Formats: sequence, structure tokens, C-alpha cells
Amino acid sequence: MSSILGMTLSRYLDELEESGMNLLVYRGGELVFSSDKKGIVPLIDAIDAIGGEGLGDLVTADRIVGKAAVLLNVYLGAREVHAMLISTGAKELLSDRGIPFVFREETDAIKMRDGVIFCPFERMVQDISDPEVAYAKIRAKLAEF
Repeated sequence: MSSILGMTLSRYLDELEESGMNLLVYRGGELVFSSDKKGIVPLIDAIDAIGGEGLGDLVTADRIVGKAAVLLNVYLGAREVHAMLISTGAKELLSDRGIPFVFREETDAIKMRDGVIFCPFERMVQDISDPEVAYAKIRAKLAEF
């Protein structure tokens, strides 16, 4: 069975677009977290806000999903991932982990706003497959800022 739920039909992506937010997190169809921050920070904030006991059985709607975001979604306990833009590698990782996903647009790699330089968090997790390791490394890097 394919893990792709559909390429364009997603009420979660519609709500993401209408809200102007960059990340929405749902449990049981109810919004439990939202953020207008950019980059990977909203996923880290969601993990912090929802907390250890609350992690799991979540649906996320995110503007940009690469491998780093997938690993954080796994850590978060997402059962579905909806993305406006997804990298090919992120699609493969979601499929490998059996997590259903929806996307509107696909790209070969997640790059910085200049379109040339690859996202530093994508480079950081390039050889990481453990969500806990990815979470710890990303959190440590963000603490430097």
C-alpha cells in the first residue's frame, strides 16, 4: 500500500494556507499547536509545548518538509504528515517508516532562501536515521543562536 494519501487534497494544507502559519499540529482533528516561526524551529517548539506524555497520534501540516523535519515528526509521533513542499528524500523516509503523507509540491533538496545553499539542518541529519539523535543535534545547534 502506498503511503501517499493524495497530492493536492488536504484540509490540513488548506487550513495551513488560510492561517498564514508555518506549522499546524492536530490531535483527533483538533488543533493543538500552531506557529508562524520559520524553518525547523516550529517543530522543536511543538515538541516542547506538547510534551513527552502528549507526543504521539498527531497530524502535522508544514510548509517545508525535508529529512530533518521528517525525523522530528517521527520524534513527535506524527501519524500523518502534510507538506506544501517536500523533498524527495523526505518522501522516501516517510514511506520507509510507513507514515502516510500528502504534499503539494516536490523538490530534490531543501535549500536556503537563496535557492543555492542547502539547508544546514538537512546537511546535519544527512547520515542520521535515529529521530532522538536528530532531535538532540538540532536542539543543540539551535541553542547556539
